[in-house]
Amino acid sequence: MVQYESILERDYIQLLESDPGVLKYSEQPKALRWSDGEHSYKTTFDFAVTRRDKTKYLAEVKPLAKVLKYELDELYGYARAAAISKGYSDLEVWTDREIRAMPRLGNAELIVSSETAFSEQAFELALLTAIASMRRHSDRATIRELRAASKLGNAAYWQVIRMVARGQLIPVDATAPLDDRAILRFAGQGGRA
Repeated sequence: MVQYESILERDYIQLLESDPGVLKYSEQPKALRWSDGEHSYKTTFDFAVTRRDKTKYLAEVKPLAKVLKYELDELYGYARAAAISKGYSDLEVWTDREIRAMPRLGNAELIVSSETAFSEQAFELALLTAIASMRRHSDRATIRELRAASKLGNAAYWQVIRMVARGQLIPVDATAPLDDRAILRFAGQGGRA
């Protein structure tokens, strides 16, 4: 269970949950002490994120209007230096502009919503069979092509999205919506690319 204080933080969590490069994250990590040269601060930032490449960074989620009004980007530059001195690779400020950029957030919501305990083995087998057949000719296909080859109709879409969530299919263009035209690359035989 992850706690969040705003809808914007919830949306950021969905981006984290759908990002295969994120190994783990925690909310409200230990407070960081830092100074801007005039004042000293002790700030608990919103998240600590660890990526699969073992880099770890702090993230602060704020509405863009608040960042601009209080000049937080400049102020947090001082906090960034303190974070780096404490072993973090960075302090990132995420605003509604970056978090709610489409289709990234829409894709993340789809991927997160597809992660259910329910798994229809027959659907997965039909899709894996279609992929094996298609793999002989290419290392990628559109969602439309996967749906048609699997002969599962509408059920194929959600199975495809589940496979994207698990890293078995990788969007070629992460900025494109996950619709029938989206091109997906087949992951290696063992799962993730």
